[in-house]
Amino acid sequence: MDSRGSMLQQKLLYLICGLLLLSCSSPEQSQDRMIDLRQVKYDPAFTLKEISAAIKRDPQNAAHYFKRAQFYVEANNDAAALKDVNQAIAQDEEKGEYYFRKAQILRKTGNYPAALTAATRAEDLNYRSTDLDVLLGELYLFSKKYGMALQYLNDAAEEIPQNEYIYFYRGLAYAQTRDTTEAIRNFKSAIRRSPDLIEAYNQLLKIYFARKEDVFALNYLRAGQKQDSTNAYLWYYQGEYYTNLKKLDSAYISYRNAVKYDSLLYLAHQRVGVLAFNKNKYPEAITELEKSLKHSDNLPQSHIILGESYEKTGQLEKALPHYQWVYKRDVQNIKAMWGVRRTMYQLYKIRRDSLRFEEKQKRDSLLAIFRERRQSKEENKKLRSKKND
Repeated sequence: MDSRGSMLQQKLLYLICGLLLLSCSSPEQSQDRMIDLRQVKYDPAFTLKEISAAIKRDPQNAAHYFKRAQFYVEANNDAAALKDVNQAIAQDEEKGEYYFRKAQILRKTGNYPAALTAATRAEDLNYRSTDLDVLLGELYLFSKKYGMALQYLNDAAEEIPQNEYIYFYRGLAYAQTRDTTEAIRNFKSAIRRSPDLIEAYNQLLKIYFARKEDVFALNYLRAGQKQDSTNAYLWYYQGEYYTNLKKLDSAYISYRNAVKYDSLLYLAHQRVGVLAFNKNKYPEAITELEKSLKHSDNLPQSHIILGESYEKTGQLEKALPHYQWVYKRDVQNIKAMWGVRRTMYQLYKIRRDSLRFEEKQKRDSLLAIFRERRQSKEENKKLRSKKND
């Protein structure tokens, strides 16, 4: 793959993490970003100072603003780029390329709905580009409009059939429509075109594990690790593989490596926490499960086991909220129900015994004072008796 492909692959990461969230069986992350399949082209000799001077001389010339917007895109100054491309559009509302560039900038900054609006406007203005088809495919995919995404990605594939990302995105679309056969075919096509596209391996692993086809999963797991031995998701899936084989020590090591390479991989933290709990390592379980919930609160199993871990270490007041969180959302959850009852009763006993102890201390204090006064009176009486004698 050429240098442009390498750059594109780096920019792919955040979009993939967001799409992984669509399946609770696979590790996910919360930020999303799409790749840029179009290199910005501008005259390097046309410096920012010269462009700005041209704008000052002719402030009604849309092309100047567009040129400077391209300069800002290359300089990663997205806010300035967007401002200039909007100014170019204000000067010439019928230029499809301006809307296409605006869509790219908005996509890069994470404003996907606005990016989709700009991209469709570019198409309406008869701007034709394979890059636009890919962009629309990406944005419709991110908008969960999978049929529309496939339509544009299929058109792009006819024009540039060697582009691995088209097949990768088609695989994601098919996976979300539960056509796993087509998803597998497209992910494999992406890998054939670009063997170092690690996210395609991860998506294949997710499907194969869901289908309980661990033998096929292992083949792509090993192939992916040859490309990147530090990929956190591959370590996570290796942990899943060993867990299915009941090789829990190997699974523990794999999950540990997963969080080593990506501390935000919360399902790996959860797996480490569960394994630590099963070995009665409650402090470690608490640490790991708290990390998992920090990144995703919607993990009932983490709440239950964290509650049990706190309970095992005598931290009842910290245990109760986790049982209550699950029971509030699932009143049929027996563990949560008994966890709430058990910890509430134990906390009641502690408070009751504390009150009893305080009352006993008060009584003992009063008795001590009474005895001291009585003893003092008796001593005074003896002294007076001796004086009288």
